[in-house]
Amino acid sequence: MFRVTRAEEQAVRLTMRLAADGGQKTLGELAAGENLPEPTVAKLLGMLRRGGVVQAVRGRHGGYTLADRPEAISAGAVIRSVCGEDVFEFPCHEANEPPDCMRSDDCGLRPVWKHLGEKVAEVLEQTSIADLLRREAAASRNLQELWPLAKD
Repeated sequence: MFRVTRAEEQAVRLTMRLAADGGQKTLGELAAGENLPEPTVAKLLGMLRRGGVVQAVRGRHGGYTLADRPEAISAGAVIRSVCGEDVFEFPCHEANEPPDCMRSDDCGLRPVWKHLGEKVAEVLEQTSIADLLRREAAASRNLQELWPLAKD
């Protein structure tokens, strides 16, 4: 099952906080604003900095800012900064890897997992931090445009 880890979700929240508040925020301000422990926030901000999502300003009046406009930062980029890989991993292996089930050479389930993984990545890449700051109804409409759900 696809799951977003707690760290990935917290990183998205921190990025949304920086986008919503605008400007520069200290580690302490971000931790207090999201009700997270400062060591957790420091670790996540380090990952986000290395991932190119945030920039750190050193010194007495230092803090963190977004590395780009909220419209230019995707939810996928934030999550990849934390997990360092594809967001969705499927359980099946490629045919050239050691088999972990009897159907590893020719499996009808593998393309389903791959397609689902590609769709998840597509939605996350096409969803910006600015999109996440919208009200829930607007965000739902945006998702319906990106990945329509069948109606009953």
